[in-house]
Amino acid sequence: MEKHRAVKPRHAVLPLALTLIGGIDCGANIPPPNNEWAAAQADVGRAQAAGAPNNPDARLHLQLALEDLAASKKLFDEDNKRATSIAALARAEAQLAFSLSKEASAEAQARSAETAPDRTTGR
Repeated sequence: MEKHRAVKPRHAVLPLALTLIGGIDCGANIPPPNNEWAAAQADVGRAQAAGAPNNPDARLHLQLALEDLAASKKLFDEDNKRATSIAALARAEAQLAFSLSKEASAEAQARSAETAPDRTTGR
């Protein structure tokens, strides 16, 4: 009668460990966030066109967006997951700079309208 050898626990753990390592490696193969980076860059352009450099609050967020864009670009192909997150942050900062610029412009127009004479009555 032939004896069957029991599988030792360490032999059973090896395939599981290799599977887990393989799964981790697949997560590292995230492509560079080219589209996200381009969208953030476009949002920076919109903020600049809206006058963000001329508004102190907006200028701060515009500067943060530019710094985040640079940091994201440096991480391309090294840590694409982090690069994607930083590009998203840059986009949010640029959108905030745009909104702050538009708000300041609307407030300035409202103040101007309040102080301008009424054209229908001349007062």
